[in-house]
Amino acid sequence: MTLDAQKPVYVLVGDDEFLKDSHRKQIISEIIGGADPQLCVASFEPPVPLADVLVELTTLPFLATRRAVLVRNADDFVDQNRKELEEYLQHPSDTASLVLIVNKWSKTYRLSKLVAKVGKVINCSIDQKDNLQGTIRKLVSQRRKSITPQAAAALLESTGRDLAAIDSEIEKLALYVDGKPEIAIEDVRAITTSGQHISGWALKNAVTSGNIPDALVALGATLTVRGNEFMVLGSLASHIRTAIRGKSAAMEGNDPATALPFNIPFKAKQEFLGLMRRRSLSKLYGDARRLIAADLALKSGAKPHAMLCELIVTLCN
Repeated sequence: MTLDAQKPVYVLVGDDEFLKDSHRKQIISEIIGGADPQLCVASFEPPVPLADVLVELTTLPFLATRRAVLVRNADDFVDQNRKELEEYLQHPSDTASLVLIVNKWSKTYRLSKLVAKVGKVINCSIDQKDNLQGTIRKLVSQRRKSITPQAAAALLESTGRDLAAIDSEIEKLALYVDGKPEIAIEDVRAITTSGQHISGWALKNAVTSGNIPDALVALGATLTVRGNEFMVLGSLASHIRTAIRGKSAAMEGNDPATALPFNIPFKAKQEFLGLMRRRSLSKLYGDARRLIAADLALKSGAKPHAMLCELIVTLCN
C-alpha cells in the first residue's frame, strides 16, 4: 500500500491482526515521516470521549508537518459518534489524520460515503481466494531475500493461511540462509514445522481450558529447540483469531461453532465454546495485541521462556 496523498481519515477494517498492525505502522510512518511518534501520534483505546479525539485532531503538530490520531477497536466509538464524525469530515483538520481500526465497516452509512470520498478504507481480512504466495514474496523481499515458488508453496502448506505464523517463519528462514540471497525448498523443510502439528499441542488445549499449570508444563516441553518460540506464537495467534471470529458470530446471534474446523473433536469443541463464553471480545482483542507485542519483544532479544510464561498466564486468566 502506498499513500498517494495524506488523507484526513483512514479506516482499517477486518479480522486479521497482522494486517491491521502492518498497515497501521505504514500509515503512521507516512503521515509523520521521520518525526518523533511520541510528539506526533495520539493513541486511544475505548471507551474514549469524542471530545478528546477532536482536541488531538485540532492540536498543531510539534516539530512535524502532520499528526496522527489513532483509535483502536473503534466500532463502538464510530457507532456512538457517527453524526459528529460526519460533521468533522466535512471540514477536517489540515494538519492531522484520523486512523480508525474497526472489525466491520458498513458501506451504506453517510459516514462511509464521506470516508470513501475524502479518505481511504483498507481491507485487513484474508479471503480464502487470496493468493498468499505473492504476500510471502513481499515479506521475503523486505528481508532482502528472494524465495523460490516451490519454497513459497511449501511454507504456505506448513503454516496455513496465518500471516503472523508466515512472517515468523520467514524471519527464521532469513536468518537461517544468512548470506544466501534465496530461500529454497530445502531451507523450508529444514527450519519450518507444520502448523497442523502445533494445533494439536497440549499447550493450545490448556490455554483453551484456562489451565495454567498444564499450559506452563506444555510450554516447557515445546521450547526445546531454538526458534520454537515463534511457532508457539503463530499457533496461539491462530487460536485467538478463531476465538475472535467465534465470539463475533455469537454476539451477532449466530452459532460460534461456525468458526471452528468441521472435524474438531467434541471435547475440544466444547472447551473452545466455553472459552468464547467466558472471555469478552475486548479481552480477546487484547490477547491479540499481547501476542504482537510478545513477537516484537522476542525479535528484540527478550528471553523466550520468561516472556512466553507471562503471556500464557495472561491468556489463561
